[in-house]
Amino acid sequence: MKVSYEQIYLTSSSSVKIESYTHKSQCDSVSWHLHPEYELVFIKSGKGSIQIDSHFEEYSDGLLVFLGPNIPHMPFGNKQFKSNMEVVIQFPKSFIDEKLAHFPEFDMVLKLIEKSNNGILFSPETHKKLSPLFLKFNKQNATARLLNFITILHLLSISSDQRTVLKEKLSLDINQHTFERISKVYQHINDHYADEIRSDALAKELGLTPNSFCRMFKTITQRNFIDFLNEFRVKKAQEYFEHHDTSISAVMYQCGFNDPSYFAKQFKKYSGMTPSQYYNQI
Repeated sequence: MKVSYEQIYLTSSSSVKIESYTHKSQCDSVSWHLHPEYELVFIKSGKGSIQIDSHFEEYSDGLLVFLGPNIPHMPFGNKQFKSNMEVVIQFPKSFIDEKLAHFPEFDMVLKLIEKSNNGILFSPETHKKLSPLFLKFNKQNATARLLNFITILHLLSISSDQRTVLKEKLSLDINQHTFERISKVYQHINDHYADEIRSDALAKELGLTPNSFCRMFKTITQRNFIDFLNEFRVKKAQEYFEHHDTSISAVMYQCGFNDPSYFAKQFKKYSGMTPSQYYNQI
């Protein structure tokens, strides 16, 4: 899978980018990607999976998620229903600094936006409650769309049923050269998580010393490389258990682990249960 840096363009007449996609006009399909803009995504219906950094989970009957800048993620949409609609709202940091931050009335909204740096998932109840607001964007003019968006931000900021996705704040300023390097790392993990992956080999491929590579990776992700890799592999193992009728040992090898005791230890660390407990639960 190729990691992409998504370039988002705003017209001179818009403060935010709001796009509504149907079954026939879906959002451009990309693999792993990130961008410096904030992103609020509403999916009307259907089931699918989300992967935000190393966090993986499935959703049913639609989705409502809010991400801060430069958080690597996979596409969220699904093609389950022809009546489905996906609304994607993206806005730059300047929209906050130059506009929202000047109004003390937006204090709760600003706190919500800050919280989005760890990724926020909203409950099915909030999704259902705000669904009518998202669905009318494509029938509104520019002024009405902006007011509708502000209303949505307000309602999200006072909703109590929300949870953050990532434990550490990942949103950072990433220059193009650093992005290209970290993109290669994500691409390599996506393509070769079942194989042996060594940080020193990746460092050499990127033209870095092992120490420089580890510093770069931790600066961008706020995590050690081996921790990220192990959690990614555990999430893949969970995915295998849920979608394939296979043995624990087979899943272990398919996800890049070779030692059953180490696999069990890492699996419990990131899932809260042993592989056998998870397998029996499924």
